[in-house]
Parts: sequence; C-alpha cells; structure tokens
Amino acid sequence: MKALTSPEAGVAQGRQDLGLIICSRCEEMVDTIPTDGVKIIHGYCGKGECERSTAQNS
Repeated sequence: MKALTSPEAGVAQGRQDLGLIICSRCEEMVDTIPTDGVKIIHGYCGKGECERSTAQNS
C-alpha cells in the first residue's frame, strides 16, 4: 500500500485530493477523490486475482 505521504496520494491534476480509494484485497491505492477532509474508501481494484477472490467468496 502506498503511504499517505507519497506524491501521488495527495495531489492529482493540480488539486488537493484527500480521499483515497483502497483495494480491500491487495491494499493498493486505486484512485484519489476530492474531499473536504481525509477519507479512505475500500473497494476493489479490478485486477484479476482480486476479482477471482471476490467471486469465490460470494
């Protein structure tokens, strides 16, 4: 997982993005979103191994 202090974790296209979308399976940062404070949202990254493990657990 990328640290909150990594360059790509806080700034995207010249604006401050404090929201992070983190994959629940591999814990990689998927994307950032503009928010009014620090927020972490868990979802899935769409990589093959994460999709397969999600489908098997359903």
